[in-house]
Amino acid sequence: MELYWYMMAMVVPAVTVVFFTRMTRNKYVAVILTFLLFGVSIYRGFYHSEWVIFIDALSIVLGYMLVELYSLDKVDDE
Repeated sequence: MELYWYMMAMVVPAVTVVFFTRMTRNKYVAVILTFLLFGVSIYRGFYHSEWVIFIDALSIVLGYMLVELYSLDKVDDE
């Protein structure tokens, strides 16, 4: 079960940044919303290890890089 938390910490924040970017069309708002979401969950005590928090932070940066690489914040009007 311990490995589950680390695997989720690698994937979920990056996907959350990409999701919020597609919803708001703004990568900065998406990163702020993701930090707020995970900050509240850290404050509420849902994290049991400092490593999970560190991996979450790296995953948020990775999500931001994915948004930059694929230009997901650009609006394509046809």
